[in-house]
Amino acid sequence: MTREYAFSWPVRRFGLLGLSGIAVWVSSLVVFHLTGGPIDWTHDYLSDLANEPFGWLFMVGTFVHGWGNLALAVGLRGALRPGRLRTWGTALFGLAASGILLTALFPVDAPDQAPSICGQIHRAAASAAFSLELAAMFVFSTAFGRQHAWRRKRAVSLVLSVAAAAALTGFAISVWLDLAPGLAERVAVAIFLVWEIWAGIQLIRAPWISQAA
Repeated sequence: MTREYAFSWPVRRFGLLGLSGIAVWVSSLVVFHLTGGPIDWTHDYLSDLANEPFGWLFMVGTFVHGWGNLALAVGLRGALRPGRLRTWGTALFGLAASGILLTALFPVDAPDQAPSICGQIHRAAASAAFSLELAAMFVFSTAFGRQHAWRRKRAVSLVLSVAAAAALTGFAISVWLDLAPGLAERVAVAIFLVWEIWAGIQLIRAPWISQAA
């Protein structure tokens, strides 16, 4: 009996790196909430955590998450056949990951601080990262439907993409109405994370098992 992995080791390695980046970011949030001050989950944005006493934990986790998403983009590129959709999906997801890196390098302004260039860069990068990653998810969902190895996975990706679009729209509305924007942001981020975790798992999924000749 022989084992044949669905994807090559380099592709699976990038999937592992992507999942590791997510794990580090989530761990940084857990540690932050165990050591930091009280946070209003319904109103405070995730970016506001950077201005707390242990905000550096969140920023380090965000930076690692950005690199992990870049690795995930490379892994997805290696797992798909060459084509326009693969190129666009990889480019959009990579740009979104770069936006996450910028949010870590340029923290948001504190509530009592005058607007700064650093804060403006953070907000622009965060908005771009959300939009670019959402676009990448839809592009990848379309690409999955056209490739045999991913065809059965397309429905899951598309459902998560639609859910992310709805959550992002809800987040924008909540910000406009100033109605629990922090909670709406966390819901949107959670759905994006679920898609990232799902994609990473697909890259490192269990091997095919075949009988030896």
